[in-house]
Amino acid sequence: MTTHTKAYDVNTYIALGEYCLISAPTVHLPNGQSCVPQHFYGYNHSLESVESILSLISFSHQFPIFCAEDEQGLFIQIGIIGRENYQKNNPDRAKKIVYGRKWRVEPNLPTSEIIQTVFLALKKAREHEIRELVTLSSSTGKVSTPFNSHHDLPLMAQCRSLLETNESTQTLTMSSVQALLDNLRFDQTKIQCLDVMTRPSGKVLVDIVFNTGNPEEDKNIEFAELHGVECTLILETASANELLYELMETLIRLSDRYVEKHFTFNGFNRFSREHDLQKIGEFSINTRFLHSNTLNEAGKKLITEHNCSVDESRVPNVKLDQQKARLAEYFKNKELMEGFLPKGV
Repeated sequence: MTTHTKAYDVNTYIALGEYCLISAPTVHLPNGQSCVPQHFYGYNHSLESVESILSLISFSHQFPIFCAEDEQGLFIQIGIIGRENYQKNNPDRAKKIVYGRKWRVEPNLPTSEIIQTVFLALKKAREHEIRELVTLSSSTGKVSTPFNSHHDLPLMAQCRSLLETNESTQTLTMSSVQALLDNLRFDQTKIQCLDVMTRPSGKVLVDIVFNTGNPEEDKNIEFAELHGVECTLILETASANELLYELMETLIRLSDRYVEKHFTFNGFNRFSREHDLQKIGEFSINTRFLHSNTLNEAGKKLITEHNCSVDESRVPNVKLDQQKARLAEYFKNKELMEGFLPKGV
């Protein structure tokens, strides 16, 4: 029997889709609360229990979070509400919604891991959009989005000679960097070089600012939190190619930090760096390192059997001969391996 509540009161409630294993111990925390640590829980999540988790997650109205079920099982999906990236010549274009990939949720997945799946899905949905918002002008005046996720990778692999760089290192100055940045736009706004410094290691530090957009259009900018931000690019080598790649990596890092800060579950921004990592470590010790007499032998056996059953449920069943041949090298010494080997290998 499970009881669901909107507030996770560790003293009283077990959430929908969760159950305590028999003989699960109670741990007393330094703040006076008591709990059963999640590694003594079992899980049997359904569409209703996943929705009850999503109802406690808050991030942004631009990124609605969906859960659904199809013939393959439960999944989480992120919607993205914004203006079409490929119609930039129409500033008054209406907003539309598109959908990211399906993130599968196993029924026995711990609640914490479902929350982290949503967290990761949001970061990747934002990254996908940001990659389409960095544009590069060519010498012919045409504009491309070289970082977008829709390039034909199999074709690129066949045409790899067309993509090789023959670029050598060069001396980067503020003027040469700005000349490169003048061909770039992020969300239709310019990027400005503020300073360039070469370190004794050969790395180059480039200070830039992502300029703010047209004030009349600010209400339509999807990633307003990244506009007006000053940051430092750390280039491993002094080259235009390295600068472009590092600029994209910096935008992704800034976006990920934004999600870390503003993603909350039950009002708690778990992934924000404002939390003391030493105290997180102490919390882990208090809930994971239990006294040897906390569980009797029967309880330990039950926990071990439960964990093994969960691990076994995740074992892939290899049926294709081609796949067996491809994986054979990984398992040629399988008699020395512990854990549950894939079936059919």
